[in-house]
This record gives sequence, structure tokens and C-alpha cells, in this order.
Amino acid sequence: MLRFSALGCVLAALAGCGSDSTEEQPSPDETGGSNNPTTGVSSTAGVGGGGTGGSIPGASTSTSGGSEPGTGGGTTTAGAGGSGGAPGDGGSDASSSTSAGAGGSPPTCDLPTTFKWKSGPPVISPKPPAGRSWASVKDPTIVFFENKYHVFATVYDTTSGNGGWQSMYTNFTDIPQANAAEQHYMAGWATGSTVAPQVFYFKPQNKWYLIYQWNGRYSTNDDINNMNGWSRPQGLLRGEPNNALDFWNICDDKNCYLFFSRDDGKLYRSKVSIDKFPNYDGYETVMSAPTASLLFEASNVYKVDGFNKYLLMVEAYDNSPRFFRSWTSESLDGPWAPLADTKQKPFAGPANVTYEGQDWSDDISHGELIRSGHDEKMTINACNLQFLYQGRDPNVGGDYGKLPYRLGMLTLQK
Repeated sequence: MLRFSALGCVLAALAGCGSDSTEEQPSPDETGGSNNPTTGVSSTAGVGGGGTGGSIPGASTSTSGGSEPGTGGGTTTAGAGGSGGAPGDGGSDASSSTSAGAGGSPPTCDLPTTFKWKSGPPVISPKPPAGRSWASVKDPTIVFFENKYHVFATVYDTTSGNGGWQSMYTNFTDIPQANAAEQHYMAGWATGSTVAPQVFYFKPQNKWYLIYQWNGRYSTNDDINNMNGWSRPQGLLRGEPNNALDFWNICDDKNCYLFFSRDDGKLYRSKVSIDKFPNYDGYETVMSAPTASLLFEASNVYKVDGFNKYLLMVEAYDNSPRFFRSWTSESLDGPWAPLADTKQKPFAGPANVTYEGQDWSDDISHGELIRSGHDEKMTINACNLQFLYQGRDPNVGGDYGKLPYRLGMLTLQK
């Protein structure tokens, strides 16, 4: 099994997906498309930086217009006492890694420049309720709050015969318990199914948010433990382009940013002041690649605890199983500099993942890093990176929807 650190070091979040049973439609996304769709949708976005291959030029600026969980202590400088506390914000910026003083927060580390991961067997497999049949579980989002992991994920429901993208929710106190935890079918929830979701707590409004597709939508809840507390879907992005998918939100102190893909070799972003969230309006191109496969789907963006640094990850494939490319920046506005962005030297992919026991997947696909907090700043502690991802048996082919995707956990090797 995998090695997991104490909860004080890694307080986590990652999430799941689904689509409304009343709004099922063919998706250009990985959850509804071919194994490696390459639809070349032309962009209608405004100005943006065009890239070629690995290096990415700076992004242009955007044209858009219950009780609160504890905030916890920030990272501390060496020898200084921290305040501890519940899962909360990321640490303050620093130019070098910091160590925690007595009673302080965990130490922080800069991101490495090369990555080596280890995976155990799947930690979450489809476990449908009575009367349902699921072929796969995919696109997880995960968050750790009040001593529990909360996971939302996409499932492919084959009960009706033709099948359809739906979603489930589960919670558990420890990763080894994940596979045994009950999986709640979300088609009958007020949200409907929530395909390719992201979950986080938005502190300025004291509300939990689920962001999902199709189209870009959101629901809110005062209490993540209340499965009946989620609101009906609301539109997320005014002027959303066709084929938009895999929406990802992150905020700094002033603005919120919505990243998304279109399966056309470009990464897009909208921007809104934090007081106007979630009223996104308009969008632009962040970066471009020469082929759709090199900037595919499933973008993730995080703030690195203790550093003035953001990490951007995007799923890709290159006549190969899926892998993640990565970039860093000092600002969510960019520019983004390549970190580990090739098939040979990826952020995570077949080239740098080994398995304990059976090598059960070639794909390292749509997932989420375990976060150090749970709020809109999407913080990670680079001292102990773990990534909940979707993988599958490469020897099983056929209908894309019925491919046997499972959720596994990568742990970064020191």
C-alpha cells in the first residue's frame, strides 16, 4: 500500500465528476470522447499568447469582467512558533524553503525540477448502489476537511444499456478506507450529476463550491457534510465558447481565475475580481501548442506553500498513453515557464511512474494533487506531493465509456 504522511503535513483535496441525467449529450471531453480525441476547434477567444511546443510565452491579461472552516496557521520561518489550527490557507511567500518552529506548521519546500513517482494499486474502484452498474470511476476532486476526505468523481453508468456519464460522492477518514466507503449516486441530487468537478471552500462567502460541466456550472453548499445541501446548477461563464470543459478555479488575494480547455491545443482563462466571483465574463488564450494532444484537458493550478510560485499542470498525450506537462509562474496572469513539460521528462507519466506490485495502468490521467488547505487559493505543500489520478488496464479496449478507469494515488519519491 501507499505511504501517507500525518494529516498535519498533508491536508487534502481532490474531486470527482458526472453529468445531469436530464442533459446527457456527447462530450468533446475525455469522459465522452474517443480515447485520444483530437478535435481541432478553432478559438474565438480574444488576444492571447501563442506557444510552440515546450516553451510558452507570457499570457495576456484577462478581458473578463454555514460557518467558516478554521484558517489555521501559515508557514513559519525557521525557529518561529506557528499557530497551527484547522486546514486553512497556504503559507506566506518566501524565497527559500522554511522549517517549522516548535508547535508550528509543517516545513515547506520548493518544487523539484524533475519528478519520480510511485503508485500502489487502485484506491477507489466503482462501487455502485443496488440496481446500478458502473464501468468506471474518473476525474476525481478531493479535499480534506474536518478529519475526512471528500471525493466527487465521474462514473460511467451502464444500467440503461446505452450508458451515460454520471457522478458519485464518497467520504472516508483514511486513504486505505477509500475503496470500502459508500459511493453515493448523484443523479437525483439538486445538482444533477457533476462531471469533471472541482470542490473548494470560498472564504469570502463562507460557502463550498462545486464547479463542473456541461456547460460550465456551479453549485454551493454551507456544509460539505450535508449531501442534501447543494444548490441547483447556475451558469459559470458568460460568453462561454463551444466545447469548453474541465473548468478549474483558483484565486489570489484580489482576483479569481477560471482555466478551461476545448480539446483544440489551447488553454483558456477567464478572470474576475474576488468580490464579483463567480460572475465570470469573457475569456482569453493562455497558451497554445502545435497539436491538440500537447495541451489536451484536465488543467490543475496551485499555489506552492512558502513560495511566490504557482504550478500549472495540463494533461497531454503524444502518440502515447496520457501524461501531465507542467509550468510555473510568480503570478496567475503568467508568464508561465516550463518545469517538466515533455513526454520524456513529464510532471507525471509512464516515463517517471513505477508501481508497487502490479503495473495496472499506462495512463496518468485526469486527477488532483492533495492540497494543504481547502479554500479557493488551492495551496499545496511541495514537501510531500501526492496525486489522485485516473488510470486503466492498457490491455482492455473497446468503447471509450466502458474502459475500466480506476483511481490511484501517486506519491512523490524523495
